[in-house]
Parts: sequence; structure tokens; C-alpha cells
Amino acid sequence: MTSNETKDKYIDLIESIVKQEREPIVRKENTINMNFVGQPFFEIKGSINKEFNVSFLDGRGNLVHNTKLSTNMWTKLNRKYFENWTIKIESDGITEVIKYDAKNKRVYISLDSKSLGDSIAWVPYLEEFRKKHDCKLIVSTFWNKLFESKYPEIEFVKPGDIVNSLYAMYSIGWFYDSNKEPQYPNTIPLQKTATNILGLEFTEIKPEINFIPGLRPQEKKYVTIAPHSTSGLKYWNNETGWKDLIKYLISNGYDVINVSLDNVDYEGVINSVDKSIEETMNIIHHSEFFIGLSSGLSWLSWSIGKHVVMISNFTEADHEFTTNCTRITNTSVCNSCWNNPKFKFDKGDWNWCPVNKGTSKQFECHVSITAEMVISSLQNIL
Repeated sequence: MTSNETKDKYIDLIESIVKQEREPIVRKENTINMNFVGQPFFEIKGSINKEFNVSFLDGRGNLVHNTKLSTNMWTKLNRKYFENWTIKIESDGITEVIKYDAKNKRVYISLDSKSLGDSIAWVPYLEEFRKKHDCKLIVSTFWNKLFESKYPEIEFVKPGDIVNSLYAMYSIGWFYDSNKEPQYPNTIPLQKTATNILGLEFTEIKPEINFIPGLRPQEKKYVTIAPHSTSGLKYWNNETGWKDLIKYLISNGYDVINVSLDNVDYEGVINSVDKSIEETMNIIHHSEFFIGLSSGLSWLSWSIGKHVVMISNFTEADHEFTTNCTRITNTSVCNSCWNNPKFKFDKGDWNWCPVNKGTSKQFECHVSITAEMVISSLQNIL
């Protein structure tokens, strides 16, 4: 054997020893099965029985869960929202550390709400999560057609589709469950629901929407409105509010087109005929501005760049979007019940009004807003 061959064999032997010393303490003899699909899951499998002390630490280094495991045992945590987990495995005086790392791994995020407004509010943070973790992101929403072409790095699937080989999975919705979200969702801005669950810093982001403007529906200038919504407390419950506002707009040379799914019979209003989401966006796009409530069509209008006049006194000023928006409120009366931690909205009660239901002050938050108040706010827009 030559001196060079001897040297090469010596180097190979040293590298082999170093590699063995760097092998994780568990996987020298056993294997780890671990994922973050819904609830963090950790399992030690193998044929050599040993005992391990397993600890889960959050991103701030706080101990969240600790347990003793023997070979072929597992543990699962209750927490389902994102956490930058560190897992410590200790055995025979040696510690192995595993950190959450989704890079190049498959992660699935579902938007559990069918609401148009929720979907529009939350979808931009899915892309922020993908970029932050450099993961292969799969997403399900009930409005995929609005987003697919604008977020090409995300794989969109239908709700309920089976998605395999996942490293992690998260669900975004209003759960009122401390294991699914770190704060009550009604006490924070709507978009912050997504950032809280996904472990992102909150800043308002306008989503990208799949929309190509079509032909202008009419030559005369017009304003779009959406007087309808999904619950009684969202409505502008002033009896003459819409009528007086519409009369003012028409007298100032504007047509008024209603784009709500339900028609209205206010004098002079044109009800849109094609209620498809594509045509609704086109009508809103060509309007001078949009007037609506705290509803999905307000979020849709904002997302395609239209200025929104929002009549909403039952939510805090930052609950919806704050940019490109003129908000109509009256803080001298009962207001913002939606964001009060004492109350939880009952979607089965159309007349939900947690403070004044059944009294002369029911819905005073919106009854007190007059057409004159809205008209005054329009002076800088018209």
C-alpha cells in the first residue's frame, strides 16, 4: 500500500468517526416521526428500548410541554396555531435539538370561512407565510378563482380535497378557542386573525385579485352602493338614510347602481342585472366610488382599488381596512359592540344587539347616522 493510499484510508476513518459523533442521539438506534399537521406530533420508533425526556419550547424559549417517552411512544400537543417550535430530546446526559423548519416542505393552510370578506382579508398573509418559510404551500379557499392567477407560487385546492405528505397544516377562521388562535378574533382587526394564527407580524396588506376590467356599463357617471348584508346590526338602520343619500347623489348628476345580491326599491336606483362576481367587480371598478357597510362587497371594492365609503359604527375604526376608505361613525352613541370582549356575536340572531336589544335604542349605532353625516363626508370625494 502506498503512502497516499494509507493517508486516504486514515482520512476516511477520521471522517467516519466524526460523522458518527454528529449523529442525533435518537436516530443512532431509533427513528423520529414528527410533523405539525394540525397539532404538533412527535413519536420515537425503533427496536432498542430507551427513555427520553421530550420538551416543546415556543419561539420565545418558554416551556409549553414536557413528557417522558420510551421507544415506540408518542406525544401530541393541543396547540394548533403556528409556533416556532424547538423540540429538545434528552437521554443518557445527551441533548438533541430539533427546530421547526418548513423550508422546501409541504404546508397546507385552509380558510375555513365561506365569507367573501374573510377570504379577501386573509389571503395575502398566506403568501407572506410562504415567502417567510420558503415552503411549498397548498391552500384551500371558497373563492379560489379570485386568487389563483395572482399567487402563482401557491397551489390552490378545493376545500375538502385530500392533501398528502404534509410537514404542517393550519386552519384560519373564527374559533374562540385558545388552542386554535391566541386572541379572541372579535377583539382585533379582521386581518390580524390570519397573522396571529400564522405567526406573522401584522400590517395591513391589500390582496391581489384576479380582475380584468371590461367595458364600462354606461357612459354617465355613477356611484355603486350595497345596502344589504348578512346580519341586522350591519345594516344602516336609519329609515330615511339611503333614500335621502340617493336623492342627493342623483340631484348632483350621478346615477346610483345597487350591486348587492338582493335588489332594492329605492326611487331612482338601478339594480345590477348580472350578479356574478366578475360583473360586480367591473361595475364597481367603473364607478366613481363605492358606498357600503362592513361587508364582503366593501372588501371586494377595496381590493380592486376603489375608494370605499363605509357606514359602520358597530366595529372599531381599525377592524376593517383603513386605507382608501372614508368611514362613517358616531361615537356619541353606543358603538363598537362587535369588538367588545364581553360579547360574542350570535349569527343565529338576526337582531343581535347585545346592549340595547328590545329597547328603543336597539341598533342606535346606525340609526343615529344620518344622510347628512354621510353627505358631509363625501365633499372631499365628489
